[in-house]
Amino acid sequence: MAYQGIAAAKLNLSLDVLGKRADGYHELKSVMQTLSIGDVVEAELSLETKVTATDQALACDESNLAWRAYQLMHEEFRLDAGLTIRLEKHIPLGGGLAGGSSDAAQVLLAVNELFQLNLSQERLLALALKLGADVPFCFVGGTALATGTGGELQPLDPCPELRLVLVNPGFAVPTADVYNRLDELSLMPTAYTDGVLQALAAGSPMSLRAVVGNGLEPAAFQLYRELAKLADELADLGLTPLLCGSGATLAGIACDKKQAAIAADALSGKYPFVHAVTTH
Repeated sequence: MAYQGIAAAKLNLSLDVLGKRADGYHELKSVMQTLSIGDVVEAELSLETKVTATDQALACDESNLAWRAYQLMHEEFRLDAGLTIRLEKHIPLGGGLAGGSSDAAQVLLAVNELFQLNLSQERLLALALKLGADVPFCFVGGTALATGTGGELQPLDPCPELRLVLVNPGFAVPTADVYNRLDELSLMPTAYTDGVLQALAAGSPMSLRAVVGNGLEPAAFQLYRELAKLADELADLGLTPLLCGSGATLAGIACDKKQAAIAADALSGKYPFVHAVTTH
């Protein structure tokens, strides 16, 4: 018996950092959205636990979030077997698209199915939150308002289809560095989420393109000038640039499929990862 699932990438249509909490984490308000690109996660019971990945740059030891997802379930339910986990990677590493979190969410589902635990969605979501703030959303998917540290979710009506071009410059951005720089900048909190919620309610892709935004961009662009340059390139191609999470991937939101295809063709070969996708 084997399990196979798609670990969809996540995009923050909005990301507002409201301030730093007493526990050291940041209070967030964000509209999260799944995309049509995703990793393929396969799992089957085995004597020992092992993670393999098609991307050799990915650590497949106990630091891997997919491995940690199995380990959490093992500790909670005293599982009587290991798990062989295969990750067919399509989401760039450390790119702000929650690839690791989405892989972990699929492992939770795999363990629930293969070990016949019959856990409720509420129980699985509580376990997902122990692994990281993005994992609960990756478990649920779709379109959702995320608050708190990002793990408190309110489902929203589906996002109208958007055509996007994802571009990753070939390096990872440490999330903690971006948040630390944002704290140093002492900027006023952004309010992109309210505008995105209004545009979603109107169901207008054009309105949505006009209001998306990420409050981490000033910090990320200051730390990595290459990202600011890439955002300018996307804008020059007629796309609306949007930093994915804390980076390093940027999304360019196009007016239509044709514009997305033209932009993707123009950028292919210039950057190591260029991929046209849709909201999903």
